[in-house]
Amino acid sequence: MKTSRFRHVWMSYFTYTRSEKNAAMVLTGLLLVMQTYLWFRHYTDVPGEYQLTAEEARQFQQLEGQKNSKSFKREEAASVKSKPVLTVFDPNETDSAGFVALGMSPKQAASLLRYRDRIGGFKDKAAVQKVKVLKPELYAQWEPFIDLKKVEAPPAKQKSGLFQKKKQELPILDLNRADTIALQDLPLIGSGRARAIANYRERLGGYISVEQLQEVKAIPDSVYEVILPYLKVVSGPYRKLDINHLPADSLRHPYLNKQLARMIVSYREQHGVFKTYQDLGKLPLVNAEILSKLAPYLTFNP
Repeated sequence: MKTSRFRHVWMSYFTYTRSEKNAAMVLTGLLLVMQTYLWFRHYTDVPGEYQLTAEEARQFQQLEGQKNSKSFKREEAASVKSKPVLTVFDPNETDSAGFVALGMSPKQAASLLRYRDRIGGFKDKAAVQKVKVLKPELYAQWEPFIDLKKVEAPPAKQKSGLFQKKKQELPILDLNRADTIALQDLPLIGSGRARAIANYRERLGGYISVEQLQEVKAIPDSVYEVILPYLKVVSGPYRKLDINHLPADSLRHPYLNKQLARMIVSYREQHGVFKTYQDLGKLPLVNAEILSKLAPYLTFNP
């Protein structure tokens, strides 16, 4: 049953009449002839034998002429740029157009002028030679024609003296009482650094010495040395930690981390209250340095 059904399907799709078979043979023959012709052309044609028409040849000559013209213009511009007009000149008085005439590009001339303004003028030929955009071969052509006049030094000492005089007139501030506005009167202290000093004072509960400013990240050593003569600490801390009653979460201080706070509370619950700050030395995380820093900020109420 299955065999006869398969045979029926096969016969219905793959059985052709005589005319259909003849047509298939003719088409196959035509395809073979065309494929043979293409193979023959492929293996017998010699590359490069294609002949341009008169119009194509004319267009090709025009394109080549345009390319040669552009190339000539570039070479001519390069030759003009490579031949500077050299005369005696002062690099401190020459403008952008003058440096372009001397062989630099406008961009290089602008960069040289910015460098000259930044250093306050060229003092000698060696300073001119340090200009990065000035090529060594171009400087070698310039050197015999450079005529530098004497450059007056900027009045830096006078400005420095005025600044020192202004600083000497400042009052000495108490670190524990000065607000952020008063702190901004100090040299090199702006609103950001003033807030950093006040915020660290609040975290400490008050400064005990001016040297603690070195612990403020916003105050580098260079700034600290400048403002040190204008600061003092009159009174001690205005807020202390009750080590025998505060929970671990409330024992917050720059010199006391969370782990040490939990250890203090745990020791207090097991062994009783701390009587003196020396009792803290019994804890494994407390060394002499931490103990000396913490001691002024602790109270030992029974």
